[in-house]
Amino acid sequence: MRKQIGSAVAVLVLGVSGLLIALPGTAGAASGSSSTGTSGTPTSCSASASVNVTSANTTSNPATGSLAATCTFADNAAVTITNGGATQPTSADGGGGLTITYGATDPSISIDGGAFEPASYGVNTITATGANASGSTNTATFLIDVVNPNATSSAGSGSGLAFTGADLAALLAAALALILMGSGVVLYTRRRAAGVK
Repeated sequence: MRKQIGSAVAVLVLGVSGLLIALPGTAGAASGSSSTGTSGTPTSCSASASVNVTSANTTSNPATGSLAATCTFADNAAVTITNGGATQPTSADGGGGLTITYGATDPSISIDGGAFEPASYGVNTITATGANASGSTNTATFLIDVVNPNATSSAGSGSGLAFTGADLAALLAAALALILMGSGVVLYTRRRAAGVK
């Protein structure tokens, strides 16, 4: 009887574990993240954007946008931006915020009106480094996805909704089946034990 109860508990644990594994983090990636530091510790954050460029986007007419850092620098801190290996100075605002503006052409990126640096189609990483309020280093990472609209896509003719890569229906069905099986084994074991007396 102890083996049956142990089996029932094992099946129940596996079912609940399957359900917990299937649920978190399946909705897709967020566009920004951050980690806050305690006194004297470095902090980092990231923000991302996607920009479509065409042959009409030149250095005098780039595709433009802006990104705000999700972590806070020290008030009016000097910040160094690194874009394609080149660096340029800027500063955080009076509240420690930092927003960059970018321009993208076919394929190069300019940050805050600086020189256009070589880029590639796909994700390009821009970093901003400076002091945070605790006096340690703060690093903001900006991911700019340069998209060539002339490129062919392998996505097919779908419904227009993004596929996050998670097939939840199968995972949820399997987790539910394991939970139900575990519950059935527990009920069967209890009824059988009650009838043995």
